[in-house]
Amino acid sequence: MGTAPERKCDVKTSSTLCSIFLTLLFLVSGCASVGNKQITDSSTVSKIEEGKSTKADVKALVGEPTKVNYKDNGNTEVWEYVYKHGQLRPATFIPVVGLFAGGTDVSGNTLTILFDDKGVVKKVGSGKISGGAGSVAD
Repeated sequence: MGTAPERKCDVKTSSTLCSIFLTLLFLVSGCASVGNKQITDSSTVSKIEEGKSTKADVKALVGEPTKVNYKDNGNTEVWEYVYKHGQLRPATFIPVVGLFAGGTDVSGNTLTILFDDKGVVKKVGSGKISGGAGSVAD
């Protein structure tokens, strides 16, 4: 039987492999967003006026709601808007460590608008979303 050829790993080969690995890591890691980003702009949201703005005004400013509900026997219509942004943690790609420190950091905004039975804004509320997901620690 023959012997296997000797493989040499020089600095140039190591540098190239490292560059390839980092490029792949950069391409694989990243972020994702879902929802209506317009609700993150406080100057846009501040244009929605209680007692004055209508459903048409709100749609023109921030678009279609994510969800519509009704309360008070149908006399109040509730529009909900959500925007979420997720960023992968770099530790996600480290074997074993990724189970505990990896995952995704999530942030975002919510906007809730209540309309009276005439379709005029009764109340505007907004909030922030933050948290993590995808690791044993979350």
